[in-house]
Amino acid sequence: MKKSQIIFLGLGIILILIPFILNIYSIFKLLILIVGIALFELSFVLSKKRNLIFLLCLPILLIIFTYGIDYIKTFTLNLKPIYVWENKINAKVSVYNSIFYRIFKCDNEYILDKNYKSNFACSPNLLENIDVNKFLNEPQISFKKYKNDFVKITGKISRINGTNSLELREYTNSNNSLNGHVNFNENNKLIGELEGINPLNYKVYDYITIVGLVDSIKDNTITLKNIKIVEGNLYNEYTIQVIEKDVCSDKLEEYTDNFYTKCIENIYLDYGIDKYELSYALKDGKITYDKLITDAKINTPNNYKLYSWEKFSLLNCNSQKNILLSSTEMIDYSLCEE
Repeated sequence: MKKSQIIFLGLGIILILIPFILNIYSIFKLLILIVGIALFELSFVLSKKRNLIFLLCLPILLIIFTYGIDYIKTFTLNLKPIYVWENKINAKVSVYNSIFYRIFKCDNEYILDKNYKSNFACSPNLLENIDVNKFLNEPQISFKKYKNDFVKITGKISRINGTNSLELREYTNSNNSLNGHVNFNENNKLIGELEGINPLNYKVYDYITIVGLVDSIKDNTITLKNIKIVEGNLYNEYTIQVIEKDVCSDKLEEYTDNFYTKCIENIYLDYGIDKYELSYALKDGKITYDKLITDAKINTPNNYKLYSWEKFSLLNCNSQKNILLSSTEMIDYSLCEE
């Protein structure tokens, strides 16, 4: 073996070993390994007895062998891998991609995802929140900017496609819109593919925040995969607005299922982001009976339950009859007998 062959062979072996010794994330580890494999290959190219098939197969075999060793040491010894390329999303979040797995760097915490099955593994708080109107204003530009990145998008659900996906579109608020209703732009939309997520708790016109990987675009429709829905408190806090009737009748009026009103035109729940009629909110599941009475004062006269707020009262006659009353009206318990 020539001296030059020995030098290239020795350097190749050293450079192949160095990345396995360095326990850090760095693209330079992969570059050093590639150079080492190239030098190892070169030592055989310089040989007088060259075998073309062997020379063609050698780098492939070395890559397969070193990747196998890298894979095993990563999962058995919890060491930093070599065969990864970094997709830096922001200063605190990076995703290191390999062939059969990826690793999330979440503010210096590393989380493994085998076979690319998991959704975003970091805290959604580490991502900038993007309004869907801004994201979809120029979808081609947004896709180019965020392609293969994880993004956090807040907007309104425009459609739910069974258990397969949900859609968010650009929207504008109409004057005096109620119950979350908005005008959707039919041209640009965002599709979030649902994997292991049950969308039954969400409805069209709901505000929602999702985190997903920007995967593809077609006809101004951007698709996100690996979706995670961020549970928020948008509909936990509200203020109550009561509209009384100009002319009060002694008769009860049906309001919604098991609810009646007397001297009340309507009751609104203002969530800040949206304003809902109480009747709609009860049907839509934005609020439940138990949630509604949480912060009320309670009395139990005449074997009934009377819940009182500053602006209205609720007389619970039985499970089938609840009467909403103006706070300015005297409580007539005989209404429960009607």
